[in-house]
Amino acid sequence: MPRGHSTKRIAVATSVLLSLMNPYAVRAAESKPALQHKGDAETQAKRSFGILVAGGGWGEARPEEVELLLNTIAAELLSHFPGKQLDPIVVSHSQQGPVVLYQKGPANQYQIYLAAKDRRWGEYIYEFSHELFHILANYEYHARPRGVRHQWFEEMLCETVSLYTLRKLSLTWQQSPPRTEWASYAADLNKFTWRALNEPHRHLPENTSFAQWFRENGSSLLESPYLRDKNELVSMLFLPLLEQNLDWQAVEYLNLDLPREGSSFYDYLADWYAKTPPVHRELVDQTMTVFQFHPPGGNHVRIEPASPPDTLHRAAAEESSAGASGATRQ
Repeated sequence: MPRGHSTKRIAVATSVLLSLMNPYAVRAAESKPALQHKGDAETQAKRSFGILVAGGGWGEARPEEVELLLNTIAAELLSHFPGKQLDPIVVSHSQQGPVVLYQKGPANQYQIYLAAKDRRWGEYIYEFSHELFHILANYEYHARPRGVRHQWFEEMLCETVSLYTLRKLSLTWQQSPPRTEWASYAADLNKFTWRALNEPHRHLPENTSFAQWFRENGSSLLESPYLRDKNELVSMLFLPLLEQNLDWQAVEYLNLDLPREGSSFYDYLADWYAKTPPVHRELVDQTMTVFQFHPPGGNHVRIEPASPPDTLHRAAAEESSAGASGATRQ
């Protein structure tokens, strides 16, 4: 359900920068009402679209379990794209790392590979959210020889969505896991989410503003879209934007044209703004504000102050040591 474009402008852009210093200052996504029982959860997940999980490589996890979880993730993401229709997706295991192929299958299926295995559900959520969001952001439009100029921005958004989905499902999982018997995994998912949000490289260096950081790092992002540490730092700015907006449909208008040779990052965002219908432009407006650009037409957007730290992950924070391992990388 999109918000009213004019009445729910978001307040005070500087608070997003504060969220980089304290990741738990970003407002937690609101959890949905608890489902009544397992059957309801399975039915809701299967109403999204066709996901087929190929057998082999998943360790202790059965393909039907993986399929249910991936459909749950897809249902959550597609709730922000009302009416969106996707071709079926075939998901296979790979030891080489998660990826979505540019080449489709013989029946026009998207082909996604995940590295997660066993019942480490946090890793599945992290990886599949990222790859599915590539599809929603028209990833195939920048397949070579179209080039990768400004592709880092899409990579950053995919990382942000991985964090968003981890937080959202770690909230709902407390009361309504996709399967009743998975309730015991809620604490592990909570810890995984906490670690992912608190990796040191995701935060600005001390006494450095985001504007200064981006001046120093923007050119390297332009040269390579896969500088994970840098993408993951910027993703912490965008997490509250996604949590505060129900309407993500502007993402459907990314990458529709090949970036012009020598185009600036502002040109890239301005093209996105021009292609996005006005009713869906709020996320684009906010994006331009984060980078201190004025959206075409002179609109000014403010970002809502972050709320105090949520309590969901406090137990995980107390149990996690400073040396806890980081989240799975992609």
